[in-house]
Amino acid sequence: MIYAGELTKNIVIEHETGRPGNFEIKIKKTGKTKEVVDMKGRQEVVVESINLNGIDLKIEEFGSFSLKDNPYVTEETLQTTKLNLNGEWTFGLLKTNLIGDITTGAMESMRQTFSDCDIACFGCSQTYGSSLDNAETWPSWLSRLTGKLVKNYGVKGSNINEITAMVEAYLENFKTDIILLYLPHTFRRQVREGDKILNLDGHDNFRNKDLVLHGEEHSIAFLSGSLMAWLENISKHTKIYFGTYQTDEYKLYNQTPLKKFMFPFLEGDDYPKASDGRHYGSEFNQDLAKILKDFVI
Repeated sequence: MIYAGELTKNIVIEHETGRPGNFEIKIKKTGKTKEVVDMKGRQEVVVESINLNGIDLKIEEFGSFSLKDNPYVTEETLQTTKLNLNGEWTFGLLKTNLIGDITTGAMESMRQTFSDCDIACFGCSQTYGSSLDNAETWPSWLSRLTGKLVKNYGVKGSNINEITAMVEAYLENFKTDIILLYLPHTFRRQVREGDKILNLDGHDNFRNKDLVLHGEEHSIAFLSGSLMAWLENISKHTKIYFGTYQTDEYKLYNQTPLKKFMFPFLEGDDYPKASDGRHYGSEFNQDLAKILKDFVI
């Protein structure tokens, strides 16, 4: 319990936790007696906002108030943030994990195998460089611009769960001065179905329908706590930074304490695409590498 008492004025409650397995807030509202009702007395608690890791959560859309122990009122559940009767208000976020598993074939599909290097680059197909020659990828451009030994450990179709697992696997046996993560959309994730581990595309509307309904705000607000702790732990041993090519998610990440680990954003809409028409081409990767050179050197 974080707070218990009588409310006579507006209050702001701040609370810091570690890495919770889930995020749920409950507010138990009491005090609406028969005498208060008979006198037509007003007694109301309004939940004005909930901010998690710098991001305002969508309490209007996902907060629910279950009416209990009210004179003259039957029990029901309302979607509201105004608690003018007795009951329990609840708000929760979907549980999402950070560290996943390395799926079968991921290691073999990389352009380069794990080894010691100056800069180790992890990501999905945008890092791998789908439909591009190796020389056109951003890790390759970064190597030429810096003169450093830069390795490309991008995996096509990957996600933040697999990428973080690959970083941990790499650091068990190899060393690097800098780790750069270029993250895809947070809706791209891993799930288990029986004995299988599936890497979901962000457009998997069946398995991701609840994530899509809650939106990127809730995904990043929840993940940012565990991602922050993970980055801080790795930064004790080597420098590590991350970025994303998703405009909306970059803005959200930048609202959280994670901004201390972020490298600058490059908007890709005006750049030519690779031959598949989906991924950014060599021009984008060259300019991204220029930004990263100035950032890390």
